[in-house]
Amino acid sequence: MPRVLLALVAFLLAVLVPTASGGTADLITADQRLVDALTLLDANPHTNGLREVLDSNQVHIQFVPMANGIYARYSVARHVVEIDDKWANADTRTLAAVIAHEATHAQDAVSGNLSAGGSDACIDSEIRAFRTAALFWIDRFGPKGKADAEDDLERQLNLIADRQLHDADGLGDLVRQTYTAQCSH
Repeated sequence: MPRVLLALVAFLLAVLVPTASGGTADLITADQRLVDALTLLDANPHTNGLREVLDSNQVHIQFVPMANGIYARYSVARHVVEIDDKWANADTRTLAAVIAHEATHAQDAVSGNLSAGGSDACIDSEIRAFRTAALFWIDRFGPKGKADAEDDLERQLNLIADRQLHDADGLGDLVRQTYTAQCSH
């Protein structure tokens, strides 16, 4: 009986606890919603290389509590994408757009783009991240965005996608203005 109990405990730990290696492969055992969101990214021509970036660099994705107004972030030092747990039950397509944004930062970090140019590189990464999420969003919902946007995050994704479609330079300018202070640190 003790062997059966130990085997059961070992199995549950293997299935329920992410391994130290991190990476999106561990998400299969951690959170099916995130795995489903990554599958959507795999199927999109604008984002289909992002899972490989996350996997090859052992970037983990998780939900955590965040300060009001912060939806998600990527930590270069910790190799982790963190999404505000407020969005844990968001539409899978919405999660995919958020992951697309943050995974673009991971891609920029591993390619050396972030370390190459200080605040300008940071701002350029933000612009790329917003564009990537917008292009994914447009492909999923069309040029008018998600018709039944359910929350602030989806409404913002609609606005960003609209700006990308109708004023791409203006989107870059808006991101530059918004992130200048944050990227100067």
